[in-house]
Amino acid sequence: MKNKAQKDPHWKRDFSVDWDKTSLITRREFTRFLGLSSGALAVGTTVLAAAGTLSKPRTDYPEQEIAAVDQIKPRGFLAFHYPHKDDHALLLRHEDGTFSAFSQKCPHLGCHVFFAEHTGKLECPCHEGFFDARSGDVLAGPPQRGLDRVEIEVRDGKVFAVGMGEA
Repeated sequence: MKNKAQKDPHWKRDFSVDWDKTSLITRREFTRFLGLSSGALAVGTTVLAAAGTLSKPRTDYPEQEIAAVDQIKPRGFLAFHYPHKDDHALLLRHEDGTFSAFSQKCPHLGCHVFFAEHTGKLECPCHEGFFDARSGDVLAGPPQRGLDRVEIEVRDGKVFAVGMGEA
């Protein structure tokens, strides 16, 4: 008579865990689970995308004093936070004395843009995106849209941020 080690296949001797066949998942059960999970993921993604599209953009931005007009020289800039302390923005003064302000967040991948005084353009160092300093429009690079504008007003010798707008 042969002993149990000789009857069992070689793999069963190396892998000695004895599983009950009822605890195994069949291919049909696995395929059903995979299909239901994929369907739930697709429905959830669609619902989130629709909710993001249908939600209204925020319109109740606070008014915030940025700087005195004479504090910024022509072709100069000032970094500030607006509308929240975590949102970085740039106020630019042009040669003709007018101002413009933009979010520092590049619409391509969210890197911080900076004002290059030697070129007079806003530049994104991550992927060489270039933006017009007056309008925030894309001049070159991978960004598909311009920078978000910070709405500003000049009153009583001071510059105020009063809202946000898209490029």
